[in-house]
Amino acid sequence: MIKNIIVLLTAMLILTFSITYAEEQSQNKIYNLSMEEAVELGLKNNEALKIAQLDIEKNQVISKKASLLWSKAPENSMIETKLLSKGYYKRQSEMAVKLSRKSKELIEQKIELGIKNGYYEISRSIKDIEVKEENVLRFQEQQRIAEVKFKIGTGIKQEVLTAQAAVEEAKLALSNAKDDLTYKKMEFNKLLGLPFDIKVNLTDDVINKMSLKMSYNIDLTDKVSEAQKNRIEVIQAQENTEVSRLYFDIVSNYSAENTYDYRAANFEKEKAINELSDAMQSVELSVNNAYLNMQKASRAVGVYEKNIASLEEAYRLSQLSYEAGVGIQMDVLNAQNMLYNAELSYVQSLHNYNLAKLSFEASYGIGY
Repeated sequence: MIKNIIVLLTAMLILTFSITYAEEQSQNKIYNLSMEEAVELGLKNNEALKIAQLDIEKNQVISKKASLLWSKAPENSMIETKLLSKGYYKRQSEMAVKLSRKSKELIEQKIELGIKNGYYEISRSIKDIEVKEENVLRFQEQQRIAEVKFKIGTGIKQEVLTAQAAVEEAKLALSNAKDDLTYKKMEFNKLLGLPFDIKVNLTDDVINKMSLKMSYNIDLTDKVSEAQKNRIEVIQAQENTEVSRLYFDIVSNYSAENTYDYRAANFEKEKAINELSDAMQSVELSVNNAYLNMQKASRAVGVYEKNIASLEEAYRLSQLSYEAGVGIQMDVLNAQNMLYNAELSYVQSLHNYNLAKLSFEASYGIGY
């Protein structure tokens, strides 16, 4: 009896150790992900896609049933029977299957865009922290200079206190940025379907290795044509138009022009045609808007890049003047703040361009 108890306790200890070890291994796991790997992982773990697939399968079953009923439908003068025998309900079910497939594609696209957006956002935050760290170092240098000048009698206490306050504000901004990054990483893990305590390292440098070349070599007419073939709102409008035309063709063969059935069917057909035309125009407008936003974002990158070069020199000269005793501290602090803001704006402009490019690419796909 005692021997059995000892064996049981030993087994329980081994099981407990195994579970604890597995949990620790899971918590210590690190994912090193490129953007495409992150998208692949997020799509794999997303429940919405599984639901969308079930919707496709449900509509496929309905479509098969409609096809079976169509093949066995009797021929008589009743309008409902005519709709069945002439394939209207079969065509409706085919439309449902096609649209459910496209809806799944749209969900995939939205998930992909969300993950890429999160990837860009974390990259921007990391770069933002680098700028803020550099800003702290600059203010600490100003504090050092102010203390030296005060010590040798060429500066005043107020300059030291001003520099100290500037250092503390810069440190506060840095701490806040680090907290923001922590939260964004948690949001990103959620997008990927990972626990919050799992560490994810981004291996693609989407900020420093960004290219602006794409925005200058685009045939916009081709992109609009692609969008009008691919966008789900156009596909849905085309399907509605075809189904409405089929319905009208069937009804008009068995109803006089002055009857309610004829007029209602004709109204639905004309409405569907107008909605298709509107969808085509709206998609063209959407592609053009996305392209122009990308162009604006591209120009902003160039402007802020030039501004940084000018403001770095202005900061350097103001600092030299202050150290030499021919300039004032306020000029240095102002120059530094202008440089700091330009650097932040530059990082933001890179991020904005990445997002604008992402939106443009999505504008001629299934949608976004």
